[in-house]
Amino acid sequence: MSDLKQDEEGLALLLEENVNEFNEWRLKNLTLKLDFSGTDFSNKDISKAYLNGITFTECNFTNSIVVGTNFVQSNLTRTDFESSDMSEALILYATVKDSNISKSQLSNTNFMWSDLQNSDFRQSNMYKTIFVEANLSNANTEGLDKNNAYLKYAKLKGTSWE
Repeated sequence: MSDLKQDEEGLALLLEENVNEFNEWRLKNLTLKLDFSGTDFSNKDISKAYLNGITFTECNFTNSIVVGTNFVQSNLTRTDFESSDMSEALILYATVKDSNISKSQLSNTNFMWSDLQNSDFRQSNMYKTIFVEANLSNANTEGLDKNNAYLKYAKLKGTSWE
């Protein structure tokens, strides 16, 4: 089976919100370098999906539910998560530059060691959100309560939290 066909099989499972089947497929295909850039995942519930290491550049996740989803080491550059529930998502060592995360639910979301430069967090609901050693340079944090975030060693230059 060619890599392209395997990519399409995995993507189809996600788009159909068959997370358990996708996770089983993903575990069998861990060596595949997946790139789902430009895909529309809006209004999808793909909670607890194993999406680590996948490229999602310029994807649309608006109004999606990604509770407990694993985005570790994923590329989420210029991705739109507006009005999404990202609670308990693992977004460690990820690239999330220039992304829209506004109006999102970020309870217990872990952005540790991620690059979030120039991303928009306005009107998001944060509670115990983790940004340890994250790069938030020039991110829009206007109006957000800094006390709801754990910011140890985070880069805050150009933010309202600076």
